[in-house]
Amino acid sequence: MIRPALIAAALLGATPALAFDPPNRAVPEAKIRNMTEYLEAVADPQRGVYIRGYTGQWYYARVEGNCPRLTRGASLRFNTSPGGDFDRDSTIRADGWRCMIASVVESDGPPRRTARR
Repeated sequence: MIRPALIAAALLGATPALAFDPPNRAVPEAKIRNMTEYLEAVADPQRGVYIRGYTGQWYYARVEGNCPRLTRGASLRFNTSPGGDFDRDSTIRADGWRCMIASVVESDGPPRRTARR
């Protein structure tokens, strides 16, 4: 008799904590359609790649972990997911090194480079 009452009290005590969880503010995942017709790719060394799709929209593909051969001058090859879209199930080959994709999100494009003096 006491055991069901304790379980009910524990559940009721946890309810207010669950009710006040902050909303998930994560950026939604994106897919790059027609990846064979992408316009431009700019490497973000060891972290990811900015990709401009055929529509002109920029995306950022973040790699999972560290990708040592992902440098500004690396030769890049994009391996799409089975459906032909470039998404989190895709990979990048940077100078022959396979890098898994952690996420693909819409972006404003690569940061502007400042002029050197």
